[in-house]
Amino acid sequence: MGANKKPRKRYVQKPAVLPAGLRKDIAFEMPGFQASEAMGKGHFQEQHVYDLLSNADLTRRTAPDGHEILPVAQAMVEAIAEIQARAKRTGTFGVNGDEMRLLRDGIGKTMVFLRSVSNFDISRASLAAIREFNKTGVLRV
Repeated sequence: MGANKKPRKRYVQKPAVLPAGLRKDIAFEMPGFQASEAMGKGHFQEQHVYDLLSNADLTRRTAPDGHEILPVAQAMVEAIAEIQARAKRTGTFGVNGDEMRLLRDGIGKTMVFLRSVSNFDISRASLAAIREFNKTGVLRV
């Protein structure tokens, strides 16, 4: 008959508590890698330029003074400024060989650096960038 007098324990799901500011790496890194893949192809657009720029800007905001990644991020920003100036003149987004090489190498280096930065520092830097954009209407680069 299988009658057991022992009461069944009710299943209660345990809450999953994640650290504050936990980021999903794939969502964090994918825009930069997609932008680096789109360079030199027909579908390279303004959004890809902004993704590369945000990666370089976040690296500059989170890196300590004198860190070896700062010149790489600054070179990326300057290359992006040239791409934007050329796009304003010609009306299309394009990348020359030197810019492509610099940005592809730079995106790899900055992503390695950003993986080592704490979630708190990234959150603080991104909130500072958003505050600056809301105040001035442009990002300082």
